[in-house]
Amino acid sequence: MSSIYGFFAGSHSSSTSLIVDGEIISCVEEERLTRIKSGDDHKSFPNLSSKSIESSSNLKITDSNYRIFVEPIPDKFARELTNNNYEKVGHHTAHCYGSYFTSGMDGKVLNISYDGGGDVSVMKVYLCEDGKMTLIYSYDLCNTGSLSHLWGFSTSGISRDAWKICKDEGKLMGMAPNGHYDEDIYRMLNTCIDYKNFKFFPSATATKTKFLVESMFERGYFNTQFKKEIFSFNLQKITEDLFLNFMSDLHDRFPEYKKICLSGGLFANVKLNQKINELDWVDEIYVYPAMGDEGLSLGGCIYKAVQLGEWTKPKKFKNVYFGLKYSNDSILKESLKYNFKSEIYSPLEISKDLNEGKIIGWFKGGFEYGPRSLGARSILVRPTHIETHEVLNSRLKRHEIMPFAPIILEEHFDDVFSYSKSKYSSEFMTLCYPTKQEWIDKIPAVIQKSDKTARPQTVRKENLPEFWEILNEYYKLSGIPLLLNTSFNSHNEPIIDNPEQAFNSLEKGIIDKLVIEDYVYSN
Repeated sequence: MSSIYGFFAGSHSSSTSLIVDGEIISCVEEERLTRIKSGDDHKSFPNLSSKSIESSSNLKITDSNYRIFVEPIPDKFARELTNNNYEKVGHHTAHCYGSYFTSGMDGKVLNISYDGGGDVSVMKVYLCEDGKMTLIYSYDLCNTGSLSHLWGFSTSGISRDAWKICKDEGKLMGMAPNGHYDEDIYRMLNTCIDYKNFKFFPSATATKTKFLVESMFERGYFNTQFKKEIFSFNLQKITEDLFLNFMSDLHDRFPEYKKICLSGGLFANVKLNQKINELDWVDEIYVYPAMGDEGLSLGGCIYKAVQLGEWTKPKKFKNVYFGLKYSNDSILKESLKYNFKSEIYSPLEISKDLNEGKIIGWFKGGFEYGPRSLGARSILVRPTHIETHEVLNSRLKRHEIMPFAPIILEEHFDDVFSYSKSKYSSEFMTLCYPTKQEWIDKIPAVIQKSDKTARPQTVRKENLPEFWEILNEYYKLSGIPLLLNTSFNSHNEPIIDNPEQAFNSLEKGIIDKLVIEDYVYSN
């Protein structure tokens, strides 16, 4: 059996991963350690993440059996890090290996990756079955239109670069349901990209979108919030229309493939994922939890492990807590720098605090791999009061654009949400579901105000026992089987990594109490 390091470097979302004997040991995104969001750091290198994994695993990179870099590769950095002893894997190949081999799917599976381009492609499609992957389509960057470029340059153009590519696209998606269809805007977007007969066209979507959105800015299309929402609605709609047409063509050509794996930055769009999940012919979708380029380092490791016969079929994650961990002793040592009250963690007492409206910081185990807070570095709040939005946004210095998300006991998922497909993917908060009518007024803090959908994280007791326990205690008190879960970070910061950052949030009054491993701290 083998030890395999994987790296993605020299671009946004750099990261390092390590697999030993076919098991994931650690995955660390560089932004968590540099404290610079990846969208603000488009030439980052995994210096800190690689060192942190070497330290925590006691395995030097140069002592590992294999070192895999995902393209595009900064060769000088790769040579220096590995003593010029490394292998390469294609960008979308790594996306697709990461997705399929963590999907747990058996039988026939369609495996699709799509982003703004990483090497020479913007998208690849594989047919998968029984641990085998067969490439059927590869879309060349120079000759293919890119929906990801449509989103990226719409995001930067609508705000004159106040919002950034690979960082703020979610803001447009979040406000899209508040807008409405506008034939002129839709038609203008359609000049930048269209789809027919397995082709996205014309090419150079980035240039066309940049020119269009800059022109629209000058003509006043974005000078009110509502106008931005109208534009966002049509951006979302054309994305769904074109991609669902592509999915329909795939189904017509390969009708026996009814399970779908998705990876790449486009599938950070949870509304698009919802539409794919709701297709009548689709049995299940799975969105790789680290769907963006941050997931490539693990995808590279998995690619090599499959080659070696050490990862032979798709598995399922129990969780994605692959980041750095901190002991109770190190937490206690850090706490002595502050004048906080402390007590032993009690799920019942914290559930009472939540029921009374307190904002709880939650810090357990290694931090999450990917863009979502999933119960390792989370902020928890009751979901029952709409004014929670204003309070949280004020404390976190965020904008009132993105809806907050719920975490829900798995056994009550079907009580609250429609469509029970793809529950495994919902464990990683990667797609939206419609909320049943009788719940909309009960949980307004976690529902999108216009389309009444939510982006839930399903919590299974066997996978996340401590997260399940606090949810269950709150449910016994309130009759509500879910809580609001938002990422443990202030505006424009990466999700926190270490105890010092957590304690600073408590000291600044961002949270009312901090649950950190076995202890609870308060002012």
